[in-house]
Amino acid sequence: MPTVCAVDGCTNKTTNKNVSFYCFPEKKSAATDLQKLLEDQRNILDLKNKQIDAMRICSSHFKSSAATTPDIKRYHRATKRMALTPTIFFPNDLENDTVVQSSAVVTVPNSSDGENVDISMETETSTSTTITKANIQTLEQEVVRKDFLINKLTSEVNYLNLNEETFNGRPKMLAFYTGLENMDLFLLMLEEIKPALTSSDQRLTEFQKLLLCLMKLRLNMPFVDLGYRFNIIYGSVSIIFRKVIFLLEHAFKKLIYWPDREALRYLMPRSFFNALGNSVTVIIDCFEIEIEKPSNLRAKVQTWSSYKNKNTVRYLIAITPQGVVSFISEGWNGRVSDKHITENCMFLKNLLPGDVVLADRGFTVSESIGFHFATLKTPAFTRGFPQLYPCSIDETRKIASVRIHVERIIRLTRSKYKILNGPVQITTLKHQDDNSCLLDSIVTVCCALINMCSSIVPLDKKI
Repeated sequence: MPTVCAVDGCTNKTTNKNVSFYCFPEKKSAATDLQKLLEDQRNILDLKNKQIDAMRICSSHFKSSAATTPDIKRYHRATKRMALTPTIFFPNDLENDTVVQSSAVVTVPNSSDGENVDISMETETSTSTTITKANIQTLEQEVVRKDFLINKLTSEVNYLNLNEETFNGRPKMLAFYTGLENMDLFLLMLEEIKPALTSSDQRLTEFQKLLLCLMKLRLNMPFVDLGYRFNIIYGSVSIIFRKVIFLLEHAFKKLIYWPDREALRYLMPRSFFNALGNSVTVIIDCFEIEIEKPSNLRAKVQTWSSYKNKNTVRYLIAITPQGVVSFISEGWNGRVSDKHITENCMFLKNLLPGDVVLADRGFTVSESIGFHFATLKTPAFTRGFPQLYPCSIDETRKIASVRIHVERIIRLTRSKYKILNGPVQITTLKHQDDNSCLLDSIVTVCCALINMCSSIVPLDKKI
């Protein structure tokens, strides 16, 4: 059965001996632009392989009366670009910009005689990948500069975020914000309370929570200021501070303890040993913290201190001759006397027979201390006498020379942790939910932190 030319409108048949008929080329993978074009045209016509195999095109539709590949200029240019191959990318003797010459050979199939026709052409192209040594050095310098800039910006971000990287290599900065001597001490405290600080939903890390609490103790910053610094709200700052304070009190209140008598005598400083021997156990004194003026009239009267002329809370503190805080009482109203606090704050139960307690003249508790077979030594005063006896003057001078250390410890605690300078908010004294006194916990933590630092009393022991 004769086949008709597949071109629309053509009536040539295979029975015509003057006309040649040609089949469509086989479908191959689209590796070139021309093959992609042919494949798209077949998809548009929706022709199947069996239909294409049966179709024929006569030689009347070709320029040379033979089937050849259409001459498409865009196809030739694309073929040339794909045929280009780089010769030398980084020549050893390359000093200046050069022009790379390459030749491309395009192979065109010829269906008439089954041979391939090679079309050779030379192209002269200035490559954009040519790089000189000077360019490489410039790029390396730019990379170094960018790395330095990135590290600098990262350091600034860490500095503003107040995290662990902020204080690396900055011991003075750590001492200013926390009062601690080194980072190892801070990390030790963090390790003790870290399990209780971990939560699933938290804006701050455990490091930042502890830092926030110590910054409040050290600098007495308002909660609003701390909220802006750590990018959290006012209420969250108050909750975090209260939680961390109670955790620190629970973990480190054991640092405030009554030492063994043998340890006291073995480490007795030279100044105490030369003045009063090795029998001195503790030095006691009271200090006051200013509070806000209560709105309740009765509370206002009870907290009024005639010595400070302010509303205060009083604490009894006892230190060892080595300058370590060994006892801190709970808070008392500013109107209460030193004698009443000493007799009712569980201090006397720590005394042993033969202990010597140093105090100021206002502590008239010699009888109460004598009930525990201990001795109270205070500076002499001229009550009912015209003047002091020479022996009393010498003993008073010795007592005053060593009793001053308790005042130094109190002054150090106030200067290092400015929250103790007041005024303290009324809500800090008694919480409305659990009736706990936050101020007592704050004072206990501050004294424990003082014990972690180096003592201000020189030992120079010689017994």
